[in-house]
Amino acid sequence: MTAEVRTRSVRWPRDWPWSRLMGLRSVYAKTVRDSRRAALVVGLVAGAFMFGTGAPYGAAPEFSTIELRQQFIAGLTALPLALRGLLGEPIHVETLGGFLSWRIGNTLVAIFGLWSVIALSGTLAGEAGRGSLDLVASGPSSRARIAFQKVAGHVTAVAFAMLLAALITWYVGYAYAILPGDEIPITAALGQFLLYGLLMLAAGSVAFATAMIVGRTRAIALALTVLFGGYLIESYASLSPLIAALRPVSWYSWTVGHRPMAGVTDWPSLALLGGVTALILGLGIVSFARRDIGVSNALAWLRLPSLPSGIGGPFRRQLSDRAAVAIGWGIGTGLYATFIVASADAFATGLGSLPQIVDLIKAIYPGIDIHQPSGILQLTFFGFGSFILGLAGASFLAGWASDEGDRRLDVVLSTALSRGRWAAAGGAGVMAAIAVTTVVLGAFVTAAILVVGGDIVTPILGTAVLGLAAAAFTSIGLAAGGLFRSSLAPGVTAAIVIATFLVDTLGAALKLPDAVLELSLYKHLGQPMAGVFDPVGLVAAAAMIAGGLAVCTVGLTRRDIGR
Repeated sequence: MTAEVRTRSVRWPRDWPWSRLMGLRSVYAKTVRDSRRAALVVGLVAGAFMFGTGAPYGAAPEFSTIELRQQFIAGLTALPLALRGLLGEPIHVETLGGFLSWRIGNTLVAIFGLWSVIALSGTLAGEAGRGSLDLVASGPSSRARIAFQKVAGHVTAVAFAMLLAALITWYVGYAYAILPGDEIPITAALGQFLLYGLLMLAAGSVAFATAMIVGRTRAIALALTVLFGGYLIESYASLSPLIAALRPVSWYSWTVGHRPMAGVTDWPSLALLGGVTALILGLGIVSFARRDIGVSNALAWLRLPSLPSGIGGPFRRQLSDRAAVAIGWGIGTGLYATFIVASADAFATGLGSLPQIVDLIKAIYPGIDIHQPSGILQLTFFGFGSFILGLAGASFLAGWASDEGDRRLDVVLSTALSRGRWAAAGGAGVMAAIAVTTVVLGAFVTAAILVVGGDIVTPILGTAVLGLAAAAFTSIGLAAGGLFRSSLAPGVTAAIVIATFLVDTLGAALKLPDAVLELSLYKHLGQPMAGVFDPVGLVAAAAMIAGGLAVCTVGLTRRDIGR
């Protein structure tokens, strides 16, 4: 009796023209493929920033003549530096390109630099932690080649995102140029976004070079310090000699004279920034090639305070795992708030010489006392601080989601622990991490106000409202993670936080309907830093938290795990 054995040949998937650029043919192509959606989103959102700001400036009757624009710009530049510092130095802002590069430019890098930091910190260290990098390194490619292709793939993704945004910006100049000089040449748009791309990669390079040495979490903390610290140093250098002395360490200061869309270029500074970025990335490649994969115990002593770890249940484990990161977010945001409080006297003094600006602020914010640190915090800190706390919530959700993504949840649920209890307790642990960040931020605000003097209770209550809003946004991600897949949770929360920031920042300029503007949760919280609270908004935020936890709990009990 004989048995017939049939063999089946396995064919490699068909080669497409772009397979070596974006596919599975190499580490580089795989990296580009994995980054394609993020690059598309970053490019489109950055372009939307430019379009949303440029279209009204070019098309609205209020800006139809050079005289009207000069009056508008005079009002903006008359504001004290503590209020307009984040925008940078105005250069030829009477033109469309100059206005866009001033009004949007610096903010873009601070927001989208997060993408480069997170991506480059995890491109090697993250895979090493999951064990997938060992398999890749066992192939014929050397470690240095793997690391180089990983970096090249991310650089390609950033280049695509910046190219897309530059094309949208060029179109804005083409479609809405109504005065001489409003046209934005494609070369100027490309030169401007080349700067933005390099600034993003510079922050990401710090995360990449240090992640395999100190671990991904510490690397992200270092890179975010560089990203936001350099941004704030350049923005407020003229307020204090101490801050001005730090300008040489900020690459924002190196390239402050490169504004092609405003008609000013400084290519040597751009070459310097590119060279430094390439050097840091090269050091990261060499470090990876010479170290054991997954070993990142250098500077193990350098850690933030945390809670004792253990297995006392999902709430305790989630909180202990997120505590150090939560404290880090609180310290970073608290330092920014401290600087704002320290500048309160200079702010109030500057406004005293501009009665028309004082009248304008009173008309827009009738409940704000600009002579109190609480009023200054509402004007200059609340908007950006709420954005940062919202992103902190998204980062906590990423850690929560990793339990299911890394298959640890399968083991946990094999015990007597129910799905519902894990979801409810784990979600509560994420909310507790937000509370830790809020408490640390409140401690910094309290200490700063004690030094300069002023009302303490009101800013503390306002800080608590910031934490409540961040928890409300986080609850939406929890609900999505429970209903569908936990890996969606951080992305959903981050997208809503960014969208809300865009609506608050650009909604009025775009003349969006009131119904759209009212979708922002922050529109319904009052002016909490200044002591004006909206009970309806506060109750809505609390309801969102409770509802998000409930939906997450119910959803996780009704779906498959890990799918």
